[in-house]
Amino acid sequence: MMMTSYANFPVHETIEISEISDIRRAVDRMVEAYERQSPDNFSYRILLPRGDKLTGKAKRIGLAFQGEFVLGLRRRHIVPNVREVRYVHDESHYGWLLANPQVYERFEKKT
Repeated sequence: MMMTSYANFPVHETIEISEISDIRRAVDRMVEAYERQSPDNFSYRILLPRGDKLTGKAKRIGLAFQGEFVLGLRRRHIVPNVREVRYVHDESHYGWLLANPQVYERFEKKT
């Protein structure tokens, strides 16, 4: 199996979310980081479960996470400037990169 270059994308933190109950903690951490860090350097990787019977679960987790993240930013009156890329990270995970567009530009210039 060939890995994409996104598996090597530079992130501040990688968070694995395998259950709906993991979302709240991950969202709180990321919203706080977005507020604390320079938005120009914001970059996180979310790992979602991948497997024969897990695709539907990963989609539900992803949708719930996305809604909670955007809502968390809006509650703090933050307008997000985040680009996302979804990819196959490895045999047991989907990867989801959430980063400032400038971080993507710097990465793409290096590759």
